[in-house]
Amino acid sequence: MHAKHLLATIIVLLAPLALAAQLLPPHRRVAPAPRLTPEVQRIRQERTPFRVTAAPDVQLPPSVDNSQTRFFPPLINQTGGSCAQAAGIGYMMTYELNRLLQRDASHPENRLSYLFIWNFINEGEDQGSFVEEGLQIAKGYGVMSEADFGTPGLTFYKWATGYELYERAMHNRATEILAFDDSINTIKRYLYDAGRDEHPGGVLTYSTDATGWEFDLNYSGPSATGYHCLQTRLGYDGPHALTIVGYDDLVTYTDDLGVTHTGAFIVCNSWGDYYYHDRGRFYLAYDFFRDPTISPGTLSNRLNGVRVSTYEPEVICHVGFSYTSRDDLTFGMIATPDRHVTSPSTAPIYSPIFRHQGGDFNMQGQFRQAEMDMAIDFTTSNPDTIQKYFLSIFATPYGKKTGSGQLTSLEVIDQRGDTPVHYPYRAALPVNIHRSNNLFPIPLTSLFELPVSPFNWMGASSGTTSAGSASAGSTAATFLLRTAGGRPAKMQIQHSEDNPHVVSIRYAL
Repeated sequence: MHAKHLLATIIVLLAPLALAAQLLPPHRRVAPAPRLTPEVQRIRQERTPFRVTAAPDVQLPPSVDNSQTRFFPPLINQTGGSCAQAAGIGYMMTYELNRLLQRDASHPENRLSYLFIWNFINEGEDQGSFVEEGLQIAKGYGVMSEADFGTPGLTFYKWATGYELYERAMHNRATEILAFDDSINTIKRYLYDAGRDEHPGGVLTYSTDATGWEFDLNYSGPSATGYHCLQTRLGYDGPHALTIVGYDDLVTYTDDLGVTHTGAFIVCNSWGDYYYHDRGRFYLAYDFFRDPTISPGTLSNRLNGVRVSTYEPEVICHVGFSYTSRDDLTFGMIATPDRHVTSPSTAPIYSPIFRHQGGDFNMQGQFRQAEMDMAIDFTTSNPDTIQKYFLSIFATPYGKKTGSGQLTSLEVIDQRGDTPVHYPYRAALPVNIHRSNNLFPIPLTSLFELPVSPFNWMGASSGTTSAGSASAGSTAATFLLRTAGGRPAKMQIQHSEDNPHVVSIRYAL
């Protein structure tokens, strides 16, 4: 055969294969099922069952698509097995916070970083997680924005460093994790108005098996929302988390028995816009949730929602340190009304992040630096009574490697007034972090009392005794100083009311 004819024949034979390759979805590695720990079970038990609080007899429209609002972020192409956090944080919590604050999700500063959360719960490796785990961290600590944390590709297993980044993350909080059953009308009502006459309504997450699922990629039946991808068969393995963003009552689905069902949810996936779904979305027939023969592992009959708020921390601990195995450490706080106590009897309240997490790597992650600058919320329910805080750093070997490091800087910042007040750790730094519960006291006082001989501070008093010492009860002058770090400070030196041989030194940064 002539070479030209042979080449033409090969092209003709390969053309159908090329077309088939275009229709087949790209391969994605399926992460193994995450371990259902007692902690996850506890979080699930503490979720708030959703209840409609507005008028129960609202006439729902035939369709809702909240992914088309300005509050919903662009499609996510998830990193590794991070689907649960992409759905729960990247989509759902981002949407809810923007809906609350009326912000546009097209800006990175208005999108929450699902990788910030995932990297605290994945043990420094590619593995799955549960939506509830991430939302629980969002309740107890907050979530960093994409603008602060960075974008995928540069952030694999990374922990961010920088006090300001963590301080801003504290503002983005989940307040309630909502639990939904598989009632179609209840889910639709939440999508429509969040059950509280809010427009637009909310979005939800669910889990399903993704290995072996099948789709009609050219759905052309009735619809009000115009998507062309319809799920026709559920999977049999490979757990995956997705986000329900709306519904369409007009969509029809015909099952294996030839029975036609009406109505479908609109699902948004986190595999990017190049995947075979229509703009990353597909229809999931209501009837899959109504089928009692489908196991919860194949398609979860419990869905998650979230309520959010902005939060203003009142007291923050600013910590600088270095350590070579981040899962050795957990950080906590003890607050006491007694500024003289040296060995508090109460147990620390531990932070939900920096808590034996992240694997045997330097603090910023594998192949990154051991140095870390971060913040922990020290706000208590009665901050006016607190006179002293203790930072607790509990160090114990986890994994295969025992780390080492030092505390390099420490201060407590009281943000309740117009100007933040800084209370530094007074002992010498750096100090080694030992294998134990390391306690570092920070009293909330700017008062030092020093024994001195009688003398007169020049310009510091309004009168003197015949002995040349400042008279008792004299009014002290204020001195403007600059600290070694370049920060301005005010200082007053005043004699004790009771003892002329004692002076009080007050300062304010």
